Amino acid sequence: MRAAAALCAALALACSAEEAPPGPEAAEPLAPALVTSAPAVPPASLRATVVLEPPRIEIGDLFTVEVAVVTPPGHRVAPAPVPKAIPGLSILDASVPSVDHEPGRWVHHQRFRARASATGPLRWPALELGVEAPDGTRLLVIAAERPFEVVSLLAEHPERRGPFSLFRMPRLDDEPSRGPWLPALLGSLATLAALALISGVRRVRRRAALASGPAEAALHDEAAAAALLAVLQRAEAEAHDPVHAADLASEALRGWAAERFRAPRLCSATTEELTRETSPFLLSTRYAALLAVLQAFDALRFPPLRESKGFELHAALQAAREFVAGAAGPR
Repeated sequence: MRAAAALCAALALACSAEEAPPGPEAAEPLAPALVTSAPAVPPASLRATVVLEPPRIEIGDLFTVEVAVVTPPGHRVAPAPVPKAIPGLSILDASVPSVDHEPGRWVHHQRFRARASATGPLRWPALELGVEAPDGTRLLVIAAERPFEVVSLLAEHPERRGPFSLFRMPRLDDEPSRGPWLPALLGSLATLAALALISGVRRVRRRAALASGPAEAALHDEAAAAALLAVLQRAEAEAHDPVHAADLASEALRGWAAERFRAPRLCSATTEELTRETSPFLLSTRYAALLAVLQAFDALRFPPLRESKGFELHAALQAAREFVAGAAGPR
């Protein structure tokens, strides 16, 4: 009996030894864990949203869309991708991302400027944003789409039959009871009053000039002619110096004729230039006689001097007196 019991125990021990797992020396090496490309599930502390205010936009107006991502400190957010081919919406530009470091969290901002070209309900699409943790873990957070509405301006201008351009002038006042008409009317009235005042002042001055004009003009012409004759008399008294006498007479005659006939060119142009030019309107019948007198004075003023300079000076002064006598009559 004891021999049988010992045999059974030995068999049981052998069976257990055969079924035992291999030791560490016979174990196969563990295969490394496979790394998948799928991003990890973002924690609750990561949030992303699209801010579009106001949700009701007028067609043609510029508006701003802000993508905000809230992360724990130390996280980085990749720039938001620019949405492509949004029907009825044109994206003009995108700003550089910025970060606000607040206690316990970071807020990442990125703004887009857009303009709507169609009316009706529109949607800003959902955006997938990549977030990198300080330990290098990459997460993916999604900013949900944002609905908004684009309205037309035809409701404010019912008389208009066509759409407005994308570019429009700003309204002066949003209140329906007020507008630009009152300031425009007041400005027009002020302008008309100023024009009427200026016209009245000119009319009074014109009447005063007409009332006293002929007498004062006659007195002025007589005084100017007398002053010219006095200069010619002085020039004749200085006949010993024909050049100086001719200078005095020519300058005085040019100044008197320029004022009398409203021809300032007579004071600045040479005799040769005046000969090639058209005669002034008020001097058309006496222009040749004036040029002849000026040429006679020029013959004495510029070399060569001739022997008969005294006689020529006397003749030129006499011709100047005759010209003044013929041209100094009533206007």
